[in-house]
Amino acid sequence: MLNDRPYPAPRKAKRSAVEIEEERAWVRFYRQVGQADIAAEVLAQLDADAQARHDHLALYLSCRESLRAHKARTQRNKRIGQFVRQAGRVLVVEPLRTLRLKTSRAIDLLVECLPEMRREPAAAKVRKLRRDADVAQAHAAFDPKATRQPSSDTGAPAPAAARTA
Repeated sequence: MLNDRPYPAPRKAKRSAVEIEEERAWVRFYRQVGQADIAAEVLAQLDADAQARHDHLALYLSCRESLRAHKARTQRNKRIGQFVRQAGRVLVVEPLRTLRLKTSRAIDLLVECLPEMRREPAAAKVRKLRRDADVAQAHAAFDPKATRQPSSDTGAPAPAAARTA
């Protein structure tokens, strides 16, 4: 009963440390094949070596599938980005641009509706007279802020500003 088999089980050949590490590397590739960069690197190596591609056909196909999914994801993200930009343009930029244009036109219309301002001829005449030296001197003589020294030889009364104090 101890040995139900008619022949003994074949013994596995002892592998070297290099072969063990090589197998671990391939296992790591199988795990990381979801990353597009690693899949591209592995695919390039497998394309270069037909025997390795034959030995690791599942890894080769997984890399191709991973790259295809990455490309589809990239295209989908690009379409979503275009949609968001278009929606932002339609929902935000265009209404603001239209509002600015309509406001500008409304302001122009409002200004046109206002009555024309008449030029007051007296205001222009006052500005002209203020520039005249004789008028400016006469105006300074009547200025209540100007302090004049009363002359001692005239018996004129003191200015009104001095009398009220």
